[in-house]
Amino acid sequence: MQEFGLTDEEISYALDKAKGIILGYAMEYRARKVLEDLSFTNIRSVDLPSHDIEAEKDGHKYFIEVKASKRPPTKEYSAYKIAMIARLDGTHLTLLMTPKPTIFLTEDVLSEPKRILLKFFRLLFWGDLSEVKTFLDDDRNRKVVANYGRVVSEYANKIPNDSLLQIVRSVL
Repeated sequence: MQEFGLTDEEISYALDKAKGIILGYAMEYRARKVLEDLSFTNIRSVDLPSHDIEAEKDGHKYFIEVKASKRPPTKEYSAYKIAMIARLDGTHLTLLMTPKPTIFLTEDVLSEPKRILLKFFRLLFWGDLSEVKTFLDDDRNRKVVANYGRVVSEYANKIPNDSLLQIVRSVL
């Protein structure tokens, strides 16, 4: 770093500020090794809002979110992120890195309302009118979807099917 004329103090400050970023990349590298050990193939880092890594196993595509925080994983998934996950064509997994690497089907780490929202968005994006209608006939599902009205309305505006759009708007 001498070529830039930086002092030890400046370098120490920069490293301290970048600690979180460096830790994130280190965990991603470790996650790739864990996935290799679990027989995943074609592992690649993607750094997208919905997931960090894409991989395959037994001919199936997986989207993996790597979590290294001590917060409960369900708190890490916002309604917007859940909508993005619902659009993926494959299985979404959550790889918790602490205290020891453990992989979960993302649906299993979500709270019940977030699971309901994920199912709703999947049905919505598949465009199955009767399934969405049946799903929203359940009062609990309807209330959960209504509670996430802001996010739902943003995605509802992108629905090309007018009948489906009317059903969704009736909840909002």
